[in-house]
Amino acid sequence: MNQDVSTTAAPAGYPGYTDEVSVHYLLYFMKRTYLSIISGFTLGAASWAVVPLVSDRFEPFDSELGFYIGQSILSLVAFYIGFSTGLKYVFIFIIGVYISSNAYPYIFGSSESRAWASLGLITALALCLYPLVFGIAGKIACIGKVKYNNWLKKDAAKRGAT
Repeated sequence: MNQDVSTTAAPAGYPGYTDEVSVHYLLYFMKRTYLSIISGFTLGAASWAVVPLVSDRFEPFDSELGFYIGQSILSLVAFYIGFSTGLKYVFIFIIGVYISSNAYPYIFGSSESRAWASLGLITALALCLYPLVFGIAGKIACIGKVKYNNWLKKDAAKRGAT
């Protein structure tokens, strides 16, 4: 059972595959997953924490400015995640936002906030819509960038050939 990782034979049909490479990619994807979920937890709670700082309210739905600030932060980060890493990590980010958007009012809110916790499970979905749309837009922008860069390469190759 104590095999040297560098001498492990590649499975059939996977040229160049080694356990060392698979461990490297696994750690890479785990790091991205953890960063997405932790940033979702942190920013989801921050979107609630910013509301009392800019108004005399506690909930984002009760304060226009607090709602827009929180949604802007979440949406920009979701766009960046969608643009740089992909939709899978946007969904992981949104799950973190959803969980912390429900946990923050339950932990830091009044007894009235705790009483409305079951309704909060549904209304917190609305807090995830804008970031989700922006995350999808980030992925679409990334696809457009890749297609545009490929078009530029093809165009440059055509001009260089003539």
